[in-house]
Amino acid sequence: MNQGFSILINNSQPQIKSFFQKETYDSFYVETPEYYVILEGVVLNKKVLLKDSFTNDFPQLFISTYHKVGWRVLQDLEGEFRGCIWDKKENKILVFTNPTSSQRVFYSKIDSLIFIDSDLVRMSETIKENNISISPDITSLYQILAIGNLLENRTPIENIYKVLDGHFLTIDCKTQSIIEREYFDIAQTEYFSNSKEVAVDQIHEVFAAGVKMEYEKDLEYNTSHLALLSGGLDSRMAMMYAIKEGFEIGSTLCFSQSEYLDEKISRKIAADYDLDYEFIPLDSGLFLKKIDELTRISEGCIHFIGGIHVSHAVDNLKYRDFSLFHGGQIGDGILGGFNSEPRRKSPSHYKIIVNSDFLPHIQSNIDSVLKKHDREEIFLLKNLAYNRTVLGSQVLRQKAYMVSPYMTKDFMQLSVSLPEEWKFKHKLYQQWLLKHCKEASKYTWERTLMKPDAQWKIRFGEKYLKGARKAFYQKLLNKPKKTSMYPYQFYFDNDISIQRYYSNYFTENIDRLENYIELQNDVKSLFSSSSFFEKAYAINILSIFKLYF
Repeated sequence: MNQGFSILINNSQPQIKSFFQKETYDSFYVETPEYYVILEGVVLNKKVLLKDSFTNDFPQLFISTYHKVGWRVLQDLEGEFRGCIWDKKENKILVFTNPTSSQRVFYSKIDSLIFIDSDLVRMSETIKENNISISPDITSLYQILAIGNLLENRTPIENIYKVLDGHFLTIDCKTQSIIEREYFDIAQTEYFSNSKEVAVDQIHEVFAAGVKMEYEKDLEYNTSHLALLSGGLDSRMAMMYAIKEGFEIGSTLCFSQSEYLDEKISRKIAADYDLDYEFIPLDSGLFLKKIDELTRISEGCIHFIGGIHVSHAVDNLKYRDFSLFHGGQIGDGILGGFNSEPRRKSPSHYKIIVNSDFLPHIQSNIDSVLKKHDREEIFLLKNLAYNRTVLGSQVLRQKAYMVSPYMTKDFMQLSVSLPEEWKFKHKLYQQWLLKHCKEASKYTWERTLMKPDAQWKIRFGEKYLKGARKAFYQKLLNKPKKTSMYPYQFYFDNDISIQRYYSNYFTENIDRLENYIELQNDVKSLFSSSSFFEKAYAINILSIFKLYF
């Protein structure tokens, strides 16, 4: 699916190209004597903005609002969007992403040229076409090995950066100055000043409004509703709220290892609510061979393995009458998962490092990032949720946009305003569930293997039951495929074709690192491990080199 836009500024003159079909979703590109405007994506509150302004012309409303208030027009938008505005009179360009930067935009200034693109691969090719070489950012590559994704605005390529969440660039085409500013700063959210009981009710109200807004968007697009459903709480809460709001779910979608808890729980929920249910099994694991395809989608900013099972689901999805994937992204994190202690604390390496062996390679860099944030959950929200979790939605974007009521500005601001003590161990999440969506507590929570109807069950399930179940199936029954939604190690160990594919990929591409001996040796060491995940991290570095260098 062609997506996005690109800008090349040379000799003060911008060359702007769009790569999407005009007027799909809420996308448009319009040129007037004063402006050239591109907006791509889904603006969830578009209907409200039009109604409040007594007009049906969204492009004209956007341009006229920008003419009046400038960059503050971005503060009105909710959803999955990105774009640019060329002010011809001032010869300045404003480039923006959405509040979570899930709709990525990249930029670079090299010599007398400025490159902007919503596609990092396309941008790298444009740079090369202008006879400029690109080089790998070694610190970024070690971030992939140590963390599994890149932090803040980094990319795998030196001197190319991502526009940060809730930010925009102002580019003076004449002077070639680039200024980055913030239009949505979640870190400045003040602490909640009311009682816990009031907070529970406000979570309910804001969440219901978010669900209603995104489901009404389907009606605006004249399509049915497709809800993702698993064994977790986030997706079931989002779907059940939609039903409570009176929406008729067209179909539910689950993808996991057959007969794992995700399938069993979601299938039970769908049957009880008499919903159409589509299940896509991940059983064979052959999708693990889609290395290059997933690295292309991740653009080398996130470890490809995190979205590879989602790609399999996209390829095999049968349901067609929908325009949005409705999910529950980041709910677990923003309502307690990002808090390691029941108090406000500064961020640390905790929760983000996946391989501490590579921490020394990025120590100074990660320390500088940590110093930018004074709250653990804000650091993790921006660097785990926005920079890692979103890979799933970017894979789904090959077919349709994904939305989540947990990711609206109002819900995120409310969530981070609540005291850490309330949210710790998902206590407030459970209180909200039991008061306003008690039906969600009737089904087992995959995370704890127990129904989420008592606080002690959350603690007990996380601490004892999950580990006991895993040991039972792995050691006693010798059925490791029963222990995970996607048991990659089992797939790898039991399919010689996957083993050969990874071995051949490694052999064919390891020489790409010949000019980076330390990195090459680290990749070789990783690949020699018996752990599939360590092999996959090694392969990811090779696939990034293959993609760009």
